[in-house]
Amino acid sequence: MKIACLTTALLVAVMGTAADEPQADLAGIWLKWEEDGTASAQLEKCSLEKVLQSLSEQSRWQIFVEPELRLQVTTRFKNLTHSQALRRLLSDVNFAIIPSPKASSRLLVYKTSSEKAVVRILPTKPLAKRKKVRIKPGKIPNELVVTLEPGSGIDIDALAAELGAKIVGKIDGLDIYRLRFENEQQAGKAEALLEKNEGIASVDSNYGITRPDTLTPVGLAAPPLNLRPSSADDDGIVIGLVDSSVQRQGSQVSDFLLQEISMAGAPADSSDQVNHGTSMAETILRGLSATLDGEQETSVKILPIDVYGQSESTSTFEVAQGVQAAIEAGADIISLSLGSDEQNDLMRAVIQSGTSSGVLFLAAAGNEPTGHPVYPAAQSEVIGVTALNRSGRSVANYANSGNFVEAAAPGAGVTVFNNQTFYGTGTSFSTAYVAGVAAGIASAKGLPMAEVRRMITTEMKPPGTGP
Repeated sequence: MKIACLTTALLVAVMGTAADEPQADLAGIWLKWEEDGTASAQLEKCSLEKVLQSLSEQSRWQIFVEPELRLQVTTRFKNLTHSQALRRLLSDVNFAIIPSPKASSRLLVYKTSSEKAVVRILPTKPLAKRKKVRIKPGKIPNELVVTLEPGSGIDIDALAAELGAKIVGKIDGLDIYRLRFENEQQAGKAEALLEKNEGIASVDSNYGITRPDTLTPVGLAAPPLNLRPSSADDDGIVIGLVDSSVQRQGSQVSDFLLQEISMAGAPADSSDQVNHGTSMAETILRGLSATLDGEQETSVKILPIDVYGQSESTSTFEVAQGVQAAIEAGADIISLSLGSDEQNDLMRAVIQSGTSSGVLFLAAAGNEPTGHPVYPAAQSEVIGVTALNRSGRSVANYANSGNFVEAAAPGAGVTVFNNQTFYGTGTSFSTAYVAGVAAGIASAKGLPMAEVRRMITTEMKPPGTGP
C-alpha cells in the first residue's frame, strides 16, 4: 500500500505541530502488511501517523498513540515477521499488542506509559472485507517447518532468503519457523538442502486441519450448569482449550474464562451461531461439574486458544503454536478436539516438551470408526479419547476405537448460547468432557498430572479393552 507522507494533514492533537518537519511524497514509498504474517516496507521521512493509518487499514488493529508523540519513519525491509517489522517501524518507541476476544486487537504506541496511549488512529479508507483462507486437509505442499539446533548460530532470515522462502510463522522460544515457498518444487529442493545442514534439528511438513462442523439448534431446554467460580483468590487448575474462539457474551462460560490468546487474528464470532470452542468450553464445565459431588464452586479456569480465526481451516503449525502458548501461559491440562491423519514431528516435540513440564494432554480420537491412528491423540504422551454411545456400554458407531484410545466419555453435548440450545455429537465432546473430569480430580485431590492420567485411563477406559 502506497503512503502519502505529507505532514500538512497531521492531527496536531496527536503529533504536535509539524509544519517545519521535512516532507516526502514519493511513489516508491509503501508499506505492505501481509495476512501470511510477513511485512515489507520502503519508507522515507514518513510521519508516524501516516504509517499507523496504513497499518490500521491493513492489519485491522485498533491503534492508539500517546499524545504529542513525534516520529519520522525511515526504513526499508522485506519479508520480516510482524513483530520484527513493528520494531523497525517504531524504532525506540514502545508498543504493546492487546488481544481482544470480542473485537479487533489493540496496538498501543507510547513513549512513557501504555496507559497514556489514548488517541485513536483511524484508517483513511474503509476496511475491505478479508477473504477467508482455506487450507485443504493433508500436507501443505509449499510449506516446511524448520527447527534449529540449540546454539546453531543460523540466521534464519538469511537462510530463508537464500532458499527463496518467506518466514510466515515462528514459535518463540523453540527456534521453530514456518517457511512458505512459491510452489511445491521449491519446497522440495529446499527440504533436501536443509536436511544436509548440521544446524537444522528437523525439517517437517505442515498439514491442514478443517474447522469442526457447526452445531445444530434444537428446541429443547439444556440441563442447568450449576457451577460458579470460586470467590477465593487462589490459583486453580488451568485448562488450555486449543480450538476456535470462545464467545463470552451470550454464553454460560464467561465467568470461567481467562483472556483468550489468538494464533489466527480476529475471531469468527456470530450472535446466532455458537462456536465450536464455546461448545467445548461448556462441555469442559459439565465434565468438571460431574466430579464435584454437590460442591458447585470451583477455582478451575479455561484458557481459550483460537487457532482458526475467521478461516475455515488451520494447520498443525498453528495448533503447535497454540499448544506452546498455552504451556507458557501456565496451562495444567490441554484439550485438543481436533486432529490429523498425519504424524507430525513438530506437534510431537511441543507436546513432549509440555509433558516433561507436567502438563496433561487429551485429544479427540476421530469420528471415523477405522481404527487408524489420529494425531495428536495417538501420540504416546497424549490420552486419546473416543465417544460412548447413548447407553454408555459401548463405543459409538461413528467413533474411532483404535488401540491408541485410552479413555471414553459421552459423545454428545448441548450448549446454551443467546438463550438457544445447540446440540452436537463426536469425540470432540468426549475429549472436552474428560478434560473437565481431569481438572476436577486434580483440583479436589491436589494430585500431580501423572496420577490424574493414571486415574483417567483406569476409570474411563473404553468398554471391552480389558480389566
